[in-house]
Amino acid sequence: MAWMQISRRMKLDEAKKYVAKKLGVDVLDLTNEEVMRRLREDLGIGIITSAAGSPKGIRAKIKIAELLEIPINSVTLFNSQLK
Repeated sequence: MAWMQISRRMKLDEAKKYVAKKLGVDVLDLTNEEVMRRLREDLGIGIITSAAGSPKGIRAKIKIAELLEIPINSVTLFNSQLK
């Protein structure tokens, strides 16, 4: 939600609704550890505690940027260095 508040100047409630819609869950599910862990694993956007084979670091950030349709500076820089 913080990315949405900063990058799109959304209020917290608006940011929660936007992220929940993009993830395909209810706003209340955003605080449900079990739901979010499964969703993060399924979408490949990284999980809070490390698990073997799950996306980490820049891989997870790239997925988050794509999913939420937002620019993330480290992702932009990474992509520019690949060219």
